[in-house]
Amino acid sequence: MQTTHLISVRDFCVHHHVEITFVETLADNGLIETTIVEQTTYVQPEQVGRLEKFVRLHQDLAIHADDLDVVSDLLDRMEYLQQQLAQLQNRLVFYESSNH
Repeated sequence: MQTTHLISVRDFCVHHHVEITFVETLADNGLIETTIVEQTTYVQPEQVGRLEKFVRLHQDLAIHADDLDVVSDLLDRMEYLQQQLAQLQNRLVFYESSNH
């Protein structure tokens, strides 16, 4: 497998000042996907934003890696509810404007 577009987990961890075990825990909990090529663990570029979000939650709020799955679930639910609210507001605006 070609690794030119993959990001080494080791390099990511050095750059973001986190332990490799942190990323391994996230992968074990199904929060991110990693790929192993020739005994080196990589992450897809599409996963970096999500991974960086977990690093910020871990570092800024002192949330343990094992607990980030709960936080991630709550954030996903909140995002879904915000989308639902926006859709309902758009429908309300539509119906209010059609009544005038």
